[in-house]
Amino acid sequence: MGMDMDNNRVSELDRHLVEFAQLLRTVGLKVSPSEISDATEGLTLIGMADRDQVEAVLQATLVKDVKHIFAFKEAFRAYFASLEQKEAWQKDAEQKTTQWNEKIESTHQELLFQGNELNITEEQRAVYASLPEKEKQRLRDFLEKSSIGSKIGAPVDHLHQPMVERVLRGSLEYWRKKLNEEDEPILAPGSSDGVLADVERALCEREVEVLSRDLKKISPEEWPEVIRLIRRLSQRLASQVTRRYRAARSRGGLDMRSTLRKNIRYGGVLVERRYRSRRRGRPRIVLLCDISGSMLKYTEFIWQFVYGLSNVVSGIKTFAFGESLIPLTGKLKKGQTFEAMVKEALLVTGKEWGGGTNLAIVLDTLQKMFPDSLSKQTLLLIVSDAQTLEGERAAALLSGINRRVRQILWLNTLPERRWLETSYVKAFLPSCQMYECYTLGHLAQILSKQF
Repeated sequence: MGMDMDNNRVSELDRHLVEFAQLLRTVGLKVSPSEISDATEGLTLIGMADRDQVEAVLQATLVKDVKHIFAFKEAFRAYFASLEQKEAWQKDAEQKTTQWNEKIESTHQELLFQGNELNITEEQRAVYASLPEKEKQRLRDFLEKSSIGSKIGAPVDHLHQPMVERVLRGSLEYWRKKLNEEDEPILAPGSSDGVLADVERALCEREVEVLSRDLKKISPEEWPEVIRLIRRLSQRLASQVTRRYRAARSRGGLDMRSTLRKNIRYGGVLVERRYRSRRRGRPRIVLLCDISGSMLKYTEFIWQFVYGLSNVVSGIKTFAFGESLIPLTGKLKKGQTFEAMVKEALLVTGKEWGGGTNLAIVLDTLQKMFPDSLSKQTLLLIVSDAQTLEGERAAALLSGINRRVRQILWLNTLPERRWLETSYVKAFLPSCQMYECYTLGHLAQILSKQF
């Protein structure tokens, strides 16, 4: 009898550990059967009475990387919550899922052309569902007018549906970007499982908090977690860029303003289409990273993000600079940090760490020794707080380079309100697009606009 009770207890423990391991896998951890076995053995030895000890054993046996510790702790908190709390989460998750499904279903009834459903993606339906009612009505009015035809009797039939769909997609893409820029991201309600939904909520809140934090305030202990977030953000952006380029054909997208203006004579029905010019080719990125003073921490994170886009741009050439230019392209070794790469490059070149910043020397060296890096396909990214020697000469050189490249983006790690404290910012502004960029949120938004 006693043995049966012990077996039942072990069997129940196994079941819970398998469920908990599955929760961890869902939020990004890799958990193997052997690790579950180790956890079972550890808990069998210490028992389940002390919650802190249980958490410590599970973390020691199931977490292999410090970047996953936060996700583990949130999963542990949610999985081992009280039954009442779990029931409340479940009810809330089911309610949100139902409401979201109803919103998406309504789009199938509202977005019609002559009674036919439109060929748009679920993501585009989600954008429509997230719009203010006033904007939804405008789109419905457009579809209704397009379905009826013009006042002068121009025939409109089902053959016009693809054209109407293109216009609608263009409008929804505009609203997708606008909502995201206004910090109102379009998100599905998450899992219908209450425990998982609460873990997803906690991880999302953590991501938002990290995105809005000054990068210099991120502690060394948090670096692995932040690097993981950077990789996910860069992969997400790379995926968006890839879809955008695949969608681009020999001609650009529909020019809605020109199309509407051209079709006024048809009573607003879109009979004739006008297109934008062909999208320019993928840019080549030249990354100039200031490594003086406190800039190194900012540069490390920004470099990680930009390098994550390497599969969707034509190439990335990286240079560090302080008082001189230090080429870094091809210097990266697997698993190496940006700081280690810079230190190694300095040893080879005989340069010293630290010192001031002289952007004039850097820009002069760049255009003389690496002229092939600067072309009309080049997107020059400068990461610096704009504090430099020979600022007037640097501004003149920057102006000349600006005429040779596609665009210069300056990621200034000082808040915009402090730019005027720096002597030469005004001189640099006519030759570049300068953004404040001291958080990951700033960086993600800037690069999303550019790509």
